[in-house]
Amino acid sequence: MKKQFNKIVILLLSIIVFNGCESDDKAIDLVFDGVSYGAVLRTIDVPGKSFNLTDLDSEFRVVVEEQDEEYGALLSEVDVYVSKSGNEAMLKTIPASAFTTGERGLPVTTIGVSLGETLAALGLGNNYDVGDVYGIRLSLKLTDGREFSAASSSGSLQGSYFSSPFAYSAPILCTPKPGDYTVDMQDSYGDGWQGDGIKVTFNGGPNDGDVTYIDMLSSYSGGPPCCSWTNSTEVLTVPDGTEGFTWEYTGDSYPGEVSFQIYAPDGTQLLSASAPAPGTLTILNCL
Repeated sequence: MKKQFNKIVILLLSIIVFNGCESDDKAIDLVFDGVSYGAVLRTIDVPGKSFNLTDLDSEFRVVVEEQDEEYGALLSEVDVYVSKSGNEAMLKTIPASAFTTGERGLPVTTIGVSLGETLAALGLGNNYDVGDVYGIRLSLKLTDGREFSAASSSGSLQGSYFSSPFAYSAPILCTPKPGDYTVDMQDSYGDGWQGDGIKVTFNGGPNDGDVTYIDMLSSYSGGPPCCSWTNSTEVLTVPDGTEGFTWEYTGDSYPGEVSFQIYAPDGTQLLSASAPAPGTLTILNCL
């Protein structure tokens, strides 16, 4: 009787487990029924992050990898848009044939957008300058008619792995000639500058993100004694590969006493200022 009872228990458990599995399978089917998978353009690299002020052929370049549920088989084309100040224009279409198979077995291509074609598409002509920023937007089209772009890119797709924002920013920079830039500084009173002087920020290259202050120290903060401290010279070395730099005069307690001149490595005077107001300095010595 005991053996017969055990058999009955085992049989009941088997029925319960079977029914449970069947129920779970149906629940999972309900969860995934009708689910469609999206597609992304994963950013592999951005080898060209900006435009060069003096080169209309300079390019913003991005390397992208296409991913879809058919491992790239659904890729049809990618439309490229450019924009500035809310004005957007379609620039060109990159067909699937322009993609090659990358190391992960997925379609990969480099998309380049030049300054010249960006200005032409937006109808800007010669209306551009250092510091202008242009938007680059990609729109991925699949063979089944679906389309994905920045509006469909969630936060998870913009993270460290997928890195698929579909949208980028390309500023205009003046790629400076490398070498030693000389700054001659004067203080008419003779006690140096009462401020932080000239702030230089490097963009790109070996000094990317570095900030340097060029200053004529006050007699009261480390400079020579007052009041014969009327002239000072400093040299700023700009290394090869620098993509851009910004110069800013930070102000002075006695601006009427301040003057300075900035010279290119070949001795050309790039700027001469007297009693300057705080703000960005236009230093153009582009390659």
